[in-house]
Amino acid sequence: MSAPRLMTDRLMLRGHLPEDLDACVELWQNPAVIQYTTGQPLARQDIWSRLLRHVGHWDLLGYGYWLAFEQASGRFVGEVGLARFKRTLLEGHPDLDPLPEAGWVLMPWAHGLGYAREAMTAVLNWHDQEQRAAESFCIIDPQNAPSLRLAAALGYRPRFSVPQEEPRWTVLFRPRTDAEASTLV
Repeated sequence: MSAPRLMTDRLMLRGHLPEDLDACVELWQNPAVIQYTTGQPLARQDIWSRLLRHVGHWDLLGYGYWLAFEQASGRFVGEVGLARFKRTLLEGHPDLDPLPEAGWVLMPWAHGLGYAREAMTAVLNWHDQEQRAAESFCIIDPQNAPSLRLAAALGYRPRFSVPQEEPRWTVLFRPRTDAEASTLV
């Protein structure tokens, strides 16, 4: 299965393609982007591996990440979606393994424009409509106030923190709903 194309009022979401590597490198080497995620710029080869991993999610699990673009300009906005990362950080929580982990990472110019909420609403509506898991989760650095606000607006609620020492991450959960789905193209 490949990623379905999702359309929102302002955005087009589609699966990753090899020619998206440069845009993804720009995203994952931007200091504002990595501040609350990787903490350091990723090497081009690691970003290529991420791109391949996102494609593989669709083939193996039937869900994954999308790239978001402005419909009007075609400008690259960021990456959004659902994944099973099997994070070492979450090894003490085997109940999380089958659940999809939601995530969103946008180019700094797109922050504060409502694009993350618009894109993730489409992603979660797609997830809810396509039956998928009964709930999803996300992990957020507790210092990342904008992402915590977005998670709350999307219906995520804090359940616990990991690990027990610093740095800690807040783990939030959202039950699947019967929300109206975005337009699939």
